[in-house]
Amino acid sequence: MADYPYQILINIKKPSRYLGEEPFFKKKDWEKTDLKICFCYPDLYEIGRSHLGINILAYLVNQKEEYLADLAFAVGPDLENALKTKGYPLLSWNYRKPLRDFDVIGISYAYELSATGILQILDLAGIPLRAHHRERDDPLVLGGGPSCGNPEPVAEFFDAFIIGDAEEAIFEVFEVYKNWKNSKKPRTTLWEDLTKIEGVYVPLIRNQVKRRILKDLNLETLSWEFGIPVIELSHDRIPMEISRGCTRGCRFCEASFYYRPVREKDPFYVINQIKKNFLTTGITEASLMSLSVGDYTALKTLVKKLKEEFYLNAPCRKYSFSLPSLRVGSIDDELLEFIKLGRKTGLTFAPEAGTERLRKVINKDIDIAQLIEDIRLAKKHGWTKVKLYFMIGLPTEKEEDLEGIYQLFRTLRKEVPQVSITVSVSTFIPKPHTPFQWERQISLEETYEKIKFLKRRLGKNLRYHHPEQSFLEGVIARGDRTIGLVIERAYQKGARFDSWKDFFNLSLWIEAAKEVGVDLNTYLRERSLEENLPWEHIDLRVSKEFLIKERAKAYQGEITKDCRFDRCSKCGVCNEEIKNLLSKKELEEVKLDIQNKPLFPFKGVKEYWYEIYYTKKDKAVFLSQLEVIRLFVLVLNKLGFPLVYTSGFHPHPKIVVDDALPIGVFSERETIGLAMYESGLSTKLQGLEFYPGLRIVKVVERQEKPSLKREKKVYKIEPLTEKELWLNRFATLNFPEGTEMEIKKQEVWVRVYIPNFSLLKFLKQTFELDNPLSLFKIVKY
Repeated sequence: MADYPYQILINIKKPSRYLGEEPFFKKKDWEKTDLKICFCYPDLYEIGRSHLGINILAYLVNQKEEYLADLAFAVGPDLENALKTKGYPLLSWNYRKPLRDFDVIGISYAYELSATGILQILDLAGIPLRAHHRERDDPLVLGGGPSCGNPEPVAEFFDAFIIGDAEEAIFEVFEVYKNWKNSKKPRTTLWEDLTKIEGVYVPLIRNQVKRRILKDLNLETLSWEFGIPVIELSHDRIPMEISRGCTRGCRFCEASFYYRPVREKDPFYVINQIKKNFLTTGITEASLMSLSVGDYTALKTLVKKLKEEFYLNAPCRKYSFSLPSLRVGSIDDELLEFIKLGRKTGLTFAPEAGTERLRKVINKDIDIAQLIEDIRLAKKHGWTKVKLYFMIGLPTEKEEDLEGIYQLFRTLRKEVPQVSITVSVSTFIPKPHTPFQWERQISLEETYEKIKFLKRRLGKNLRYHHPEQSFLEGVIARGDRTIGLVIERAYQKGARFDSWKDFFNLSLWIEAAKEVGVDLNTYLRERSLEENLPWEHIDLRVSKEFLIKERAKAYQGEITKDCRFDRCSKCGVCNEEIKNLLSKKELEEVKLDIQNKPLFPFKGVKEYWYEIYYTKKDKAVFLSQLEVIRLFVLVLNKLGFPLVYTSGFHPHPKIVVDDALPIGVFSERETIGLAMYESGLSTKLQGLEFYPGLRIVKVVERQEKPSLKREKKVYKIEPLTEKELWLNRFATLNFPEGTEMEIKKQEVWVRVYIPNFSLLKFLKQTFELDNPLSLFKIVKY
């Protein structure tokens, strides 16, 4: 099949998230590539498409002439049910191929609550859920991501995992797979050969494995040179990794131990890649990604250079940057001024615990006086809201530690009364490979008691993460293969998207556990230091002795300093080849390889308006008006058209539009008005088709902003089934005053002369239909 049929998409919620075929995605010849790889994210498109890992890997794979990479995502329950009912498979995003047609299926295991999404992808692809049920012709199912520190709960659903950094290891996996594919040997041979690759874990063999580490991040790993995302994403910006790894050593933080050592990109690579991504996608916002952006060695240099490139000599503030992980003490006047120049985002700080005693337990070495100064500084630069993150249920926590959260809140309100402070709390979850991996997780009852305590003091200023979700996350995080049975049973019962409050249903998991014969609460218990943990065979290179020593220091209230700025902590990760790799504080004068391509392709201040007429057919009928506008802006940005942006704190292109066309209605002529800094561009715009069904058919240049309101609208209604019956029913209808209806050549034509008349609403009420578009094709002229 080439795509999902109209009759399926018209009856589901937000069909645009399933359309695929991103503008400017460069397809390869399917038949001429040696291996086809599909990278999957077990959540909806708008969540998974912005995930840094699959973007990096897909880009790297597509740079190899002999390989072909695409993406795929989980789907909502409505589309899942429709595909199963009609017998259609899950399709890849750009090639629109069934996933079974690929050689390798790579699925990200980035979060424990995405487990049922993994099963949905395999199920809809027609791939046996368990590796030992797969035949020789089934794709290789490969896993990766930070939750693979303990892959055991999902182990039997995968042929293999890459533990750690995959940028180099994945190509070694492909070579082994190619050799096996040409050998006609059994699948067991493939599994055995994969265990010989450093960093690869094969669950059916249960081999000991050592985490793979990419020594240097200064590679051409452009995270988003793939295509323009079809719809707005949850993080609708360029995710630009500036460093990987953190040695702050927070004892609760799995990522701190999974990604060691610290490896920073040089500012040159960061700036070069940001510019490339802006130019190739049309997107105008970038997020500087790191476990702790404030610790990036060359942050001041990077900010200074970004400011020069994108603001000081720019005719408009078109671009913006976000820095999502700033620690206490890492902000200053220059940094806040830089953030304000673009789209001003909220500020979040993470004290994690309410008292200094408990912060020492978790190795969170922050100065509350410095936190107060940081918030004062933020207020000075115009911030009026700040969020504070805390955890409840931490080891050794007492009531005075909870009271400390409230007292810190009171202190901040007193010291900086003009700033609104919000407190957000979540339940502490002991994670594998951390010093707290042996600790107990508090029960649901204890969690609600602590939240109740904080609610009495903080009232409406308190936010908290869903305790039931934290409970399940804790169960899976330290689970074994028995939990895999629970995951499969919960999936069969309908558990989906467990990280979404709207979908999460703990009762399904409790029922599944009972049927399997498991008490989920036992997975929250404290473990002894002598116990053989389910993840012992996964070596992240951080020694068990170090973790035990850190746990002891926690109970003694001792801080372990960051080895970047102090002596080596002897965690076990570093050797002669693997070590912290920090960037230079000063940016060398290096010629950027794209400096001749202007980010601001215009001069002057005069504005010219273009009245653009376009069709909305084919797949484009499932795009909302806002989604069409977004695509127009990104595509024209990418192609170098000089769009005019507004001034102010949130710059956006100057646009006028006609009334919104309902999703699912075809149109031969829609209209949008755009302002540009250059005259005579009509010829370049004419005939441009940048998405299936979105084609510019006419362009009129105006000296002033056009008015796009139409006095008359004409619609053609074509029944999709039982044509004679519906034509007879239309013939007896009385349309309201200000509209005309006639039937000619077996088609219904409606002319509308009054504003605010909804043809769909009229048909829905008159014929008592849930969705008229499932019965009629409607075309606007």
